[in-house]
Amino acid sequence: MGEINYGMHKRRKYSDPSPYPQVKVLNPNPYYANLLMDDYAGVVSEFTAISQYLYHHFIFKDIDKELGELLENVSITEMLHMEILAETIKLLGGNPIIRGSHSTQGNYWSGKFIYYGSNLCDQLKADIDSEHKAIQEYRKHIHYIQDPFVQAILERIILDEIVHIRLFNQALHKFCGCEYKPIK
Repeated sequence: MGEINYGMHKRRKYSDPSPYPQVKVLNPNPYYANLLMDDYAGVVSEFTAISQYLYHHFIFKDIDKELGELLENVSITEMLHMEILAETIKLLGGNPIIRGSHSTQGNYWSGKFIYYGSNLCDQLKADIDSEHKAIQEYRKHIHYIQDPFVQAILERIILDEIVHIRLFNQALHKFCGCEYKPIK
């Protein structure tokens, strides 16, 4: 399997400082690969996060340079997550095409999964929501996937998502004067 160039995608300020575990699995497992397809390119997924954050970056960079950079760099970190998931899916015997599994009924990814929004505050809240939902999905998959190597990969990705929540809340406080905790 191909080596992942962590240095190319890892953004110090936009990700947790701990190292990523080696991408490996106990054994091929198509069921586990299929579960990870939702994290990869389902409704709540790395592909959705990348697309949504890049769209918000295109809007926010005209409002504030630093805010635009935040969304751009978080999306780059999400690209690393997507690459890690793609490699893991391949090792599990899956094919990382751009589709989910359960969340999309096996259909290909759609731009309808993005929250486009109409104002900065709602968009940042949606970005925070996206991170919380991603963490919930990763935790659910950690429970179902009984492979310690895959569990370690998902636990490490969660650490970055927690950093993103903190950064998005800082931006929300700065630009909207509030903090946001989604209703669970």
